[in-house]
Amino acid sequence: MSSSYPPPPPSATTTADHTDHTTATDAAAAANGAIPTAPPSTATATATANNAATADLQSASHQTDPSSGATATTSQFAADAAAAVAAAAHAHAHHNLQALQAAYAPPPDGSGYLVAPPGASAPAIASGASPPQKQTRLRRACDMCSQRKVKCNETQPCRPCTDLNVDCTFNRAMKRRGPPNKHAEAAKAAKQPRLEPNISPSPHNAAETLMSISGGQDQQLVLDAEMLIAPFPVLAQLVDDFFTYIHPLAPFPHEPTFRHSFVNREDRNNRDFLALLASMIGVLVASFPRTARLRLKSQPHGINMYPKAITLIERCRDVALAARTHSFYSKEDVTVYDAATSYFLGLAAGYMMQMKVCKRFMSETMNFIREMGYHKPRDMGSNNYGITYRGPPFNHIEDQLGKRIFWCMFLGVRSMVQLGAPHGEIVFPPPTPTEPYPDFPAEVDDDYILRDQILCQPDGLVSLLTGFNQGIKIYMTMNGLVSIELSYGISSLQFQDQKAMLGDCLGAVKQVMEGLPRDLTINLDMDPSEANLALINNLHTSAPQTNVFDSTSQFYYCPPGYPTLQSNSMPDQRRQLQYEIQKANIYASQIATRSYYVERYLNLRDAHREHARVQAAQAQALAAENGVDGSNGNSGDAVSKSIAAAALHTAATHQDPIDAHMLAERELIVRHLLTVLSTVSQRNMEPNGGSLINKIRQVASTLVNATPDRKGPVALKADDHLNKFIDVLLKLERAAPGMMPTEQQQQPIEDEEAELGNWIDFRRHQLNFVQGGGFMSLV
Repeated sequence: MSSSYPPPPPSATTTADHTDHTTATDAAAAANGAIPTAPPSTATATATANNAATADLQSASHQTDPSSGATATTSQFAADAAAAVAAAAHAHAHHNLQALQAAYAPPPDGSGYLVAPPGASAPAIASGASPPQKQTRLRRACDMCSQRKVKCNETQPCRPCTDLNVDCTFNRAMKRRGPPNKHAEAAKAAKQPRLEPNISPSPHNAAETLMSISGGQDQQLVLDAEMLIAPFPVLAQLVDDFFTYIHPLAPFPHEPTFRHSFVNREDRNNRDFLALLASMIGVLVASFPRTARLRLKSQPHGINMYPKAITLIERCRDVALAARTHSFYSKEDVTVYDAATSYFLGLAAGYMMQMKVCKRFMSETMNFIREMGYHKPRDMGSNNYGITYRGPPFNHIEDQLGKRIFWCMFLGVRSMVQLGAPHGEIVFPPPTPTEPYPDFPAEVDDDYILRDQILCQPDGLVSLLTGFNQGIKIYMTMNGLVSIELSYGISSLQFQDQKAMLGDCLGAVKQVMEGLPRDLTINLDMDPSEANLALINNLHTSAPQTNVFDSTSQFYYCPPGYPTLQSNSMPDQRRQLQYEIQKANIYASQIATRSYYVERYLNLRDAHREHARVQAAQAQALAAENGVDGSNGNSGDAVSKSIAAAALHTAATHQDPIDAHMLAERELIVRHLLTVLSTVSQRNMEPNGGSLINKIRQVASTLVNATPDRKGPVALKADDHLNKFIDVLLKLERAAPGMMPTEQQQQPIEDEEAELGNWIDFRRHQLNFVQGGGFMSLV
């Protein structure tokens, strides 16, 4: 059998000198691709290999049968193997893995002989296993050595990690040297997964995304509201809805400035803008949830993204808080947009009945406003330890926004007090000569407010800030009462002073409604026949049409043209709708404030009468105890005390002009409330959110649950109608986002059907009121 290996040297069975053996070794190594010469440092290893090879050759020649035909072949193979072993040792000294593997390969003739390298064990030879290889070096330090800032030998595992007995990992992202490549970043952003309309967002993935937003600066993540909240067409529609339905009641941010930033997609590079955008969408959905569901329905399978309104509200809040990052509260200066974001987050929490969260964000908003100095007139400035927060150049846009946010907080706190919240929940002291309130916002629309100047409002066009300021004037009538309550309490005053104060407050709140523009006026004092006609016209305007209040099992949006109205189409109708929304809020606030004064007076009156009755009873008991026969000499005093107490009780129960005026006002409130409930349509009430429903329901409940001695003829006749309206309003309060029963959360669309059903009941009661004679039945 011939061999492909080179022939062995002539003196294969004898010990060759060092030069000849080295030549043979070099030839064998060259045949296997190894480097033929060894450096001087490996002379000892090469000599050792030569000696081992010579011993193997001699052993092989003695063990082979000379008479066998395989003697020559075996001897030749032994010589070849010896040369290969020498080459392997030579390659091992040079860390040449390729030569080492070639040396261990079996001969190509299939003889099956294996030659072990020096020092190899028998099991390793028998199994043909490769010898241990040296660990390869990596091109970067491991995570632990990088954090400890120590030298890493770049092996897996490295020596420092081995010494510390910790895991040696390489999980951290590699940093690219030099400036960022815009084209590469754009390509990475294009590959990032987006929130598709037909895919319900996974909470786990959303959490990871939000955590990556709030992560360190090492992460080069492109912010994108479209990826985090909803597709951009839906975002654009929700922004339009916000400025149509919410902005008339909370007139910030500045609409032209915000729209310019939104079109330029500042949500991708400005965390504060992303937080503001998310909070605006959240409060829109919390106040007016069905508009968002309508917008999502316009996308294929879009309703699957957020089957419940509360899901979208919570997503918006998470995005806003994550966009702020952990360093938000350590930055030197805050802006009016930060205050607006906190206000919207608090208002959305209030609509979801998360009152602790609501008060937390509202307090934060007030702290921001005070820090920037918008709680004072501008000429007084705002200094805190010598630091002026509002420096030059003066910005009219930010100045107007700061005033609007302050007065929105004022309206919210006063409204909460009327609903029963204590004054200490969010302390909002009344103005004083040393701490006056700031000026009212300028009654100019956003389009005419520029950074460096404020233009005049066009003649004949009522500004939306006019209706906003009207609400401020209504609640400003509470300042005197709030001052007494915060200082020492109204009960500390004499009853005559209490009556005078509440009478003045009632007259003031009625007086502020005088001079209101016609676009913002409801004629509450129309005669019954005229009121019935207005009610019928209102019901005819929102009468059932195609896909509106459909009587089939499938409910549709209502009324027509709402909220499909966009800001860039039909501007006159949009402006009129905004007037109607403000009108509903103005009159609900005015009726609620009047009712608050009347009920406070009646409660104080009843307490005063009870106190007089107790005093009279005690005086009579004292007279009976001392006797009237004068046996103990005190009968005269007892009788005089009894007579004085009886006179005091008689005076207390006697109706004075203020008392008669308050009772007549209560009858008028019943009539005006029914007027508002019957003539204000759903599309004007619903965008006001839970605040309007709470006000109306509070007033109606107070009127219905009063004692009989407080009810006049109108109140007694209206009890049935008011009770039915209260039932519907209570259902609408329960249908607020986050308040749905657990069993109703199983079906994605059931809450919308329940809400529409409640509004249908509301309209049905309006019809029943008309069919029952309307306001003529109250005469």
